[in-house]
Amino acid sequence: MIDTAVLWVRAEASMRAGRWNDALAQLRKLIEVVDRIDFEYEEWLRAMAESLRALGQFRDAAACWAYLGSTEAPGKAQLDRLRVEIDAGDADMQAVRLFGVYLSRAGHHRDAATWFELAHMPIHRAIEFERAGHDAEAAELWSELIDGRRADLLAERPYEQALARINYGLCLHRLESERARQALAEATTAVEEVADRFETEGLRERAFDCYQLLARIGLETGAFENVAEGYLNSVRILRDDALKLDALRLYEGFVTLARRAGEYHAVAGILREAADYCARAGLPYGDDLRLRAGEAWLKAGDDAAAHAHPVQIVENAYLAAAESYVSVRAFRQAAEVYSRVAQLEIKGRERYRRLLQRLGKNPEDAPRPVPVPEFLKRLPEFEEVWYVDLAEWELEGDPALIAAGVMADRRFPDYVRRHALLLVLELGKTGRDKPRSQVEIVRRLKGIRAYPVIAALERMYATGDAAVRREVAHALGALRFKRSFSTLSKALRSDDPEVRAKASDAISNLYFPHAFDRLRRVFEARDLPDADDARTAAVKAIGRINTVEALDFLCDRLREADHSYISHVTAAISELNNADLAPYIRQQIDLVPPAYRSVLEDAAQRMGG
Repeated sequence: MIDTAVLWVRAEASMRAGRWNDALAQLRKLIEVVDRIDFEYEEWLRAMAESLRALGQFRDAAACWAYLGSTEAPGKAQLDRLRVEIDAGDADMQAVRLFGVYLSRAGHHRDAATWFELAHMPIHRAIEFERAGHDAEAAELWSELIDGRRADLLAERPYEQALARINYGLCLHRLESERARQALAEATTAVEEVADRFETEGLRERAFDCYQLLARIGLETGAFENVAEGYLNSVRILRDDALKLDALRLYEGFVTLARRAGEYHAVAGILREAADYCARAGLPYGDDLRLRAGEAWLKAGDDAAAHAHPVQIVENAYLAAAESYVSVRAFRQAAEVYSRVAQLEIKGRERYRRLLQRLGKNPEDAPRPVPVPEFLKRLPEFEEVWYVDLAEWELEGDPALIAAGVMADRRFPDYVRRHALLLVLELGKTGRDKPRSQVEIVRRLKGIRAYPVIAALERMYATGDAAVRREVAHALGALRFKRSFSTLSKALRSDDPEVRAKASDAISNLYFPHAFDRLRRVFEARDLPDADDARTAAVKAIGRINTVEALDFLCDRLREADHSYISHVTAAISELNNADLAPYIRQQIDLVPPAYRSVLEDAAQRMGG
């Protein structure tokens, strides 16, 4: 166990005596203790930055200041000296790239664009121009990237090409250019084509990103049809992945945006669709959504009447409102709607008067149903994939640059950022000392536990030897993201049996609700060299997901009675802990062979079913 108090006393004494190397040795041990409270860890880091600066190790000192959120843009004189060094071939280009990342994360976007220019990173430079509000400069860069004037960076890269087209079109839109409409039409077509391809390949999470891009185009340009296409396709993907609350959140987000746009028919229709989805998914908000659908239909009818639309449109909207109210026993509100319909200049008014009489003079409403929680009604915030995915591609899986981006981004938890800092400093030290092994870098990346490091692991798997691939497969088991399955799928088909074994172990640790579809694909694959190991791993992971879809999968295995997996399935069922599954377990009892019914009965009883 490290005695941090002793190390800190020694470090302080060495600093006071000007023994900066001795101080640095103590401080490097201290910052490895990543579970300390903020003020203590940051005190160590400030001392380390001072020691590094005194030793002339400015690259590592900059990393410490970036973690502390204290990155400042250098002056013109320093930039001029750097340009001379770059022209002479004497500059540390990795340090230039890293400092550009630090400036970007610190919000110095115009200065970051300058450093990315020096680092020959045109995509990052264009992004920083946009973030700084320099749309004309950004549009010029995007245009060069799209048409190949700045090398063929995006050739044969349809997804990245589509992202660049969106950014270009929106820059022109903000500049009120006459070319904006054509550019955005081309961008929309490009994104739709890529989304279709991703869905065909089963990469629904990538298609989801594309649909969010379409919604972004609609939000920025005021094109409601793009908002609708983006949101409703995103909802469909979330529904397919059984992410119930996320799907409902997007439904609510679309309702908010449609209401702002005055699209009351769309509001009413999507509320009814959301209500039907809640009924199928077992969520208790269906009646609230139907009641709100009635209110939206009433608003749509009033709006149509105010704009002198044909009376049939008004009548249909009112009748849809009445139907929604009656479905939730809101009879008083239904009576008010029928009274409005009876006053319209239409045929059959007597029918609605008779309906009013049936409801009586003072009909009562049922109690207000369970409302959708307010937190689900907030507009969702999504990652800026139009920037993030392009920037990731330009980084080419560089571990230092990816870790630097995580480390300097204060949205990540401190524990994650500290592990990223350790890797950045380790790689900086490696540049001066002996090369660090790729296996050690993979282990450091695994400790970061953040989505961006998957890109670095993918690159290292593609370029590394068998030992590196084994370590990458092992590391991906700690990163519970759907993207982890892409590389693990390759690892399961590796020529190296140890890589395949590590991949199977990793698969068994990837249990989270929206992993179900990928895990099922692993189980159903027929081209795996070690099929039994991979399928067993998939069964183990699915058994820990605790969703209705996972339960159905486990019961299907019981019905198949394949003894290769029965013990794993029964163990998984006995450990289910989601009380909402109790009624579904009861339904399955009579549908599995008698030998396995006791497992389901015990599970249902344990969960109160």
